[in-house]
Amino acid sequence: MSAHAYIQYDDVPEALLETALRHRDTLTGARLIAFDNSLFSGEIVDASDGRAQIEFAWPRDVELRHALADWLTYQSISFTVVM
Repeated sequence: MSAHAYIQYDDVPEALLETALRHRDTLTGARLIAFDNSLFSGEIVDASDGRAQIEFAWPRDVELRHALADWLTYQSISFTVVM
């Protein structure tokens, strides 16, 4: 089973967006984003309502899963996990 965590792009603090690294994958065209002090990068996708959101693979490893959830919580970013 695979799962993903989703955050709304607009919920990301401006300070994080200013220092984030962005990259467009040349093979898939995916818009990728990586934030300071986060072990994970996400893909910027457009939701069905037209708003941008960031999708992260939800790790199967418990320690990595907790690291991602802890980082999002520390940054006060609400997230949803879909399995």
